[in-house]
Amino acid sequence: MTLPKTTPWTLRIFDALPGSPSAIGLSFAAVLLIVFFVVRTLFDGGTWSTAGDLRLALIHILLTAYTATAYAYLLSTTKKTAQDLFSAVKHDPQWQAIADSVGTHLRWGLILAAGLGVLIDVLVTDVTTVGSEPWVWSETNHDARWMRILGPFFSAWMSCLIYVLLVESARLSRLSDSIRSLELLDLEPYKPLVRQGLTNALLVVGMTSVLSLFLLEPGFIPLLIRTTITFAVIAWIGLMLPLRGIRKKIRMAKEKEQAWCRQALISARNQLKSGTSGQQPIAEIIAYQSMIESIRNWPFDNPTLTRFALYLLIPLGSMFGGALVERGLELFLF
Repeated sequence: MTLPKTTPWTLRIFDALPGSPSAIGLSFAAVLLIVFFVVRTLFDGGTWSTAGDLRLALIHILLTAYTATAYAYLLSTTKKTAQDLFSAVKHDPQWQAIADSVGTHLRWGLILAAGLGVLIDVLVTDVTTVGSEPWVWSETNHDARWMRILGPFFSAWMSCLIYVLLVESARLSRLSDSIRSLELLDLEPYKPLVRQGLTNALLVVGMTSVLSLFLLEPGFIPLLIRTTITFAVIAWIGLMLPLRGIRKKIRMAKEKEQAWCRQALISARNQLKSGTSGQQPIAEIIAYQSMIESIRNWPFDNPTLTRFALYLLIPLGSMFGGALVERGLELFLF
């Protein structure tokens, strides 16, 4: 029995909006910032708030806009990747069943993922606000209230993003595993899988970059170090998991070609010993065998790994940029 799947409502809204993904994300962040400062001005003008509260509220706004956009964008790009693989995978019932499921998910799976994110947000809030009552509305200022409201939202989207990344990457792996035949000398049709892996990694690293802004607050440093390590592992999984199926196919194709080379070498050697002229010179067979052995099992090159390594450095730039913004806020707002 196949359980019914649904298209997440975040993706439906994302698809209905005009503009590029970055424009949608920036617009969402701008709307949240405008509402935040307007309400802040009308409420108390920020007189009860501290510089730390304002920084944390702004980080919560950025995280809310980023996680929602990244979550929807990931779903959208995975669907496109499945479509781009059509020419390589060919059209058959097995491919169609997997391709149709891309972008759709079990409702209970998304609910559980979102609930886990909300639970983590509650636990983190309790750990980082020891000595205060973060959930007592009358004892919190305007900025802290925004944190309490937005925290569960961005945590739910973040958790759903990771859930969808793992599920969709596994689907793409199964999709490439359904390839009937593979041409080792032309792996270009499978480049969409590499692009999707890099997209997965970049979205996770981008989320880590915004989270790294919490490092500006002393109480968050131990927690953020563990979180950064965890997300680095998730980014690596996001890069490699979509390629697992095609790696298996490449390895099998290489084994088949290498077996042919061994048989061809034996045949050419025997012909050489018997004094008959072989159809294939030994040198050509050895050259072909070397070329097959040089093909990577993972279908990406050194520039791809370099790009991934550079992605992992993005949070450092985000942290230094956040320090500059923090200094600016202290100069102009307090």
